[in-house]
Amino acid sequence: MNRIAIIYMGGTFGCIGTPLTPMAAPLFLRQLQHIFPQSHVDFFAAPNIQDSSTLDIGDWIALSLMIDKLRVDYQHFIVIHGTDTLHYAAACLHHIFAQRLHLIVTGSQYPLLEHTGQAQHPASDAWQNLNFALAQILHIQAGVYLSFNQHIYQAASCYKTHTQDLQAFFGTSTQQTHTIDSLNMLPKLHLQHIEQARQIRLLNYYNVPNRPENIVMDLQSFRQNPPHILILQAFGSGNLPNSPALQHTLQQLLDTGCWVILSSQVLQGALSQQYATGSWLANLPLVFDPHHSQADLYARAVLLYLCHGQQRHWQQFWTF
Repeated sequence: MNRIAIIYMGGTFGCIGTPLTPMAAPLFLRQLQHIFPQSHVDFFAAPNIQDSSTLDIGDWIALSLMIDKLRVDYQHFIVIHGTDTLHYAAACLHHIFAQRLHLIVTGSQYPLLEHTGQAQHPASDAWQNLNFALAQILHIQAGVYLSFNQHIYQAASCYKTHTQDLQAFFGTSTQQTHTIDSLNMLPKLHLQHIEQARQIRLLNYYNVPNRPENIVMDLQSFRQNPPHILILQAFGSGNLPNSPALQHTLQQLLDTGCWVILSSQVLQGALSQQYATGSWLANLPLVFDPHHSQADLYARAVLLYLCHGQQRHWQQFWTF
């Protein structure tokens, strides 16, 4: 039977105590081996084990480089991850590995163990989520997936939709024929990119009903120290109130080398310029989010910036 590598990266799944804190990796892995004694399963600790709200792209690149080394002996992987950024991790791994392996990212809303760490938590979803991932991993097509609460999704399509309910994630089912292309970044990634990625500043500007001049004032405050990437969360299919001042301000940010990406706060559907309130944005050298998910946009933007951030005509690399 194919061997499966399970990688523990922290999160609620491995937390104990009050307040909940990730259990030390050696102790938790020992407990996992006791609970899941299958001979074809091996357990590993990720390079950085934290509450997932503290993880970032550098941690997922480090995880990817670790997995790449393990591919000498394994082709099937399960990553146990905290739920706060689980969908971001899944999207990053999708854009790094493409179809090079079989990988499922999962986690839980409640810890596997009760607060002392000595016995299983009687009401936890962790047991069923890991068992479901183990049942799926040898049967899925090559690629990266997110599984949760007896569902399995395409990795880059997911949103976290509930803070406590066991059905915490929503995404595109693996049964649907539409798939999200991967950037296939693994050949371009090296150890130095871990720290370089952490230096990338991304600003996600969520628009609310507002006067254009107020938006201009907000964006002008970044002119002296602009982010590397600015995501504009527009309305509808990509609409923002039009004003010459706003267009000028966005052009100034673009001139500093800031990547400006237009997205939408609506969860599904393609962006378009069919309305006058959005068509003016096509006059600027910004790019449009393919709008698969916010996690996909984050992974796509940061990984592309890591490799092409200094390119003058960076827009040519924004393909999907």
